[in-house]
Amino acid sequence: MKLSFQFARKKPFKTVGYLVLTGISFVLLLFFFTYVGLFGHVPNKKELASLKNPVTSTIFGSDKKPIAYFYMQNRSNIDSLQLNPYLKKALVATEDVRFYEHAGIDYKSYARVLLKSVVLQQGKGGGSTITQQIAKNIFGRKDFWFLSTPISKMREVIIAKRLENLYTKEELLLLYFNTVSFGENLYGIEKAAQRFFNKTPEKLNLAECATLVGVLKAPTYYNPRRNPINATNRRNTVLDQMVKYAAITAEEATAAKTPIVLNYTPPEKNSSLSGYYKEFVKKEFEIWANENPTAEGGIYDLEKDGLNIYTTLQPNIQKYAENAMVRNIERLQKSMAEFWESNTTQGGKEAFINKLMKQQPKVKQLQNQGKTPEEIEQYLQKVTARKYWEVNKGFEPRQQSYQDSVISAIVRLHTGILAMNSRSGAILGYLGGIDYGFSQIDNIKSPKQVGSTFKPITYLTALQHGIDPCDFYDNTLRTYSQYENWQPRNSSGSYGGSYSVHGALANSVNTISVALQMQVGVPKVKKQAEKMGITATIPDVPSIVLGTADVNLLEMVTAYASISNGGQLVQPYMIQKITNEEGKVLFEAKPKYKGRVASEKSIKQLQQIMGEVITEGTGTSFNSYNIPFNIIGKTGTTQNNGDGWFIGASPEIVVGAWVGTQDKRVHFKSTSLGSGARTAMPMVASVFKSLSSWTRPMLTNFEYETPYFKCPAYSELSANEAKSFYASDSTYLKELQLKSMVISLDSLPSKTSDSLVVQ
Repeated sequence: MKLSFQFARKKPFKTVGYLVLTGISFVLLLFFFTYVGLFGHVPNKKELASLKNPVTSTIFGSDKKPIAYFYMQNRSNIDSLQLNPYLKKALVATEDVRFYEHAGIDYKSYARVLLKSVVLQQGKGGGSTITQQIAKNIFGRKDFWFLSTPISKMREVIIAKRLENLYTKEELLLLYFNTVSFGENLYGIEKAAQRFFNKTPEKLNLAECATLVGVLKAPTYYNPRRNPINATNRRNTVLDQMVKYAAITAEEATAAKTPIVLNYTPPEKNSSLSGYYKEFVKKEFEIWANENPTAEGGIYDLEKDGLNIYTTLQPNIQKYAENAMVRNIERLQKSMAEFWESNTTQGGKEAFINKLMKQQPKVKQLQNQGKTPEEIEQYLQKVTARKYWEVNKGFEPRQQSYQDSVISAIVRLHTGILAMNSRSGAILGYLGGIDYGFSQIDNIKSPKQVGSTFKPITYLTALQHGIDPCDFYDNTLRTYSQYENWQPRNSSGSYGGSYSVHGALANSVNTISVALQMQVGVPKVKKQAEKMGITATIPDVPSIVLGTADVNLLEMVTAYASISNGGQLVQPYMIQKITNEEGKVLFEAKPKYKGRVASEKSIKQLQQIMGEVITEGTGTSFNSYNIPFNIIGKTGTTQNNGDGWFIGASPEIVVGAWVGTQDKRVHFKSTSLGSGARTAMPMVASVFKSLSSWTRPMLTNFEYETPYFKCPAYSELSANEAKSFYASDSTYLKELQLKSMVISLDSLPSKTSDSLVVQ
């Protein structure tokens, strides 16, 4: 170090020369690494040529018929005749005055940036040409730590040079205006012109063109609706630039500097039920694409590459799920609107409404205007036609007061329904919400408190550790002092006697479920849940057996699939095959089991217990659908009736549903209204009912060694007395023989399926 310092003092000019040479070498080396793709693929000529006319990718259902499409961003293309001359002049004058002179790189601009930003520290300008901005807009930037900016700039320079060799200047301007973002999820000048001025681009006047070009510098800061003063100032700067470079006259600029007048058209929300599975496919595709680059080292793009995505989605089953949701959500919503409560808010429902109204921006605006409480209340209660989202229809007028419209949004029920092939993990039906146009939250992938649907995992853990379905536990209200005197209660409010293990799960008895949880221990149950495909964080508390953990519907259905298929873990998937435009197969799914989750004996016992949920437990209303197969399942209802769950299964297919509000401050008044048996079960049952009507049903029956457990679900005897009594009492044993004879006479022949198999 000392020697280097002495050398620098003795030979300063040579030292500076070495430093400059080192810097230049580093930059050249960095550029070379960027060019060859060391820092990520740089689009080649073929990929860039496709930007002009990006090819739509198509999603196919399991019947090989198209069910959805992917387009490049939220935009629509215009042709050169629709591109307003003022737009081109404003853009060039503001962003790239030498656009028609350079070949993608403006060296004078870079020299200006170097002088002002680096030497003089004035922070002026960015130096990127319009062509470089096209590269940035379309291909984005990646994070390379402290080298992010230079690497991104070099990448954009390379892409810009290639673009200039492929396209004319007019084509580049058109490509820019068709792909650039104007904020508000708007891409392309056509959508921006329609949104802000309700015009097509060719009909914009000079002031409007300057306004929209001004927005591009910072779409949020210069948004003419949200920040009109900023937008006006920026528009005037654009006009001045146009005068400076002789694109317009000073008189034209002065005439255009009037207050901005918008004709704002809010985005039209269209009813859609396909948006949820489209997003799932997109996420699954992106994972595959990042792991499987193109032959040239690029990344496959759904919105440009014209791929064919063949999915496992069965159109019939998807339609069953959609019909079940639409049919049931209207009934449930009417009930919710009439019988909702807010016990979680101090003061209850009325206090919640008052607090909610005070938080409304409109109320705060009226208060700032000096309106009296009486005048504000009058405004809140005035009934008029207001927009209300009708599921599967979109916005429709409804006579409501302002207060009622706010409340109707808060108490809106949401849902998610998922159908999966339990033997392969193939997703057969995917409905993430009530309407993608209304809510883009995917309730299949967003975690919710699972309620009693978690109980089978604890019971399976118990069976795995030697607990027998005919072991009895006292139905006693216990206090657990080690957990802050926690006292788990039964939803029925009844205590006394004892339940067998199978009876406790079938009837969802909390006292005994917690006793089992305490006996086997939280770590073992968490490990069992992980084996069954649950990756969500599960708290280290015994209340997990009551469903206090947040787990999404996808993972819960996956866990139930391992129960219904005999104990094998599956990996959920929707993409079956991917081909390119020429039909070449790029990917084909090969599902396989990921390991056993429990012994065959324990799984068989759990299947039979979960069958009792339907036949004589909390899910008996399922029987009213007269489905001729012995479906197994479990209901779930969370505290305050905020979430309702039901997951049902045959040996081949699992169908799960969740119903609830997004705002957990509101919920159904009582369990009789908000239980999973009333909210979620009808949706699942409807799907199974439709499946059972097929000429060649995909459903089959579960088969058990004996058709019943050799002990009752409930006994008035204590746990110590019950097991030995029912094992030896002659009267009870005689009843079992008679029961066996009746079941043998009434049992249906087992149906077979050739529809669903692991591939």
